[in-house]
Amino acid sequence: MNKHIKRIPLYSVLSIIIIFLIVWIASLLKCEFLTHKYYDEFEFAYQNNAMITDVEYFKVLNCDGNTAEVYYVSDTCGDVLEFVNQNGVWVENGWRTIWSKSGSASDVVWPYWCQLFVTGF
Repeated sequence: MNKHIKRIPLYSVLSIIIIFLIVWIASLLKCEFLTHKYYDEFEFAYQNNAMITDVEYFKVLNCDGNTAEVYYVSDTCGDVLEFVNQNGVWVENGWRTIWSKSGSASDVVWPYWCQLFVTGF
C-alpha cells in the first residue's frame, strides 16, 4: 500500500452530503410552497395538451408571475409544461417529457430526481 495516498477525511464527505441534503430539501420546500400558492391556476392547465392525460399530481417548479414550469405526473409518464401569463391567463408555451414507461424518455427533473428510481427505470 502506498503511504503517500491521502484519505479524504470523513467530515469532508459528511459535509458534502449534508450540503446536498439541505439544498435538495430547500428546493422541495420551494416547490411545495409554489404548488400550494398556484394550485388552482395549474390544476387543469395541462388539459390543453392532448398528449397529457390522467395526471395523478403536479408540482410547480418555478413561477415568477409571468412564466411558470409545472411538473405533471401520471402513472405512465412525467412531463414539464412551460407556461406564459398572457393577460392573466396561463398559456402553454412548450413541454417536454421527462420520463416515460413506454418510450425512450428517461431524464430527471430537479428536485424530483429520485422519481427516476421510483418509476422503475
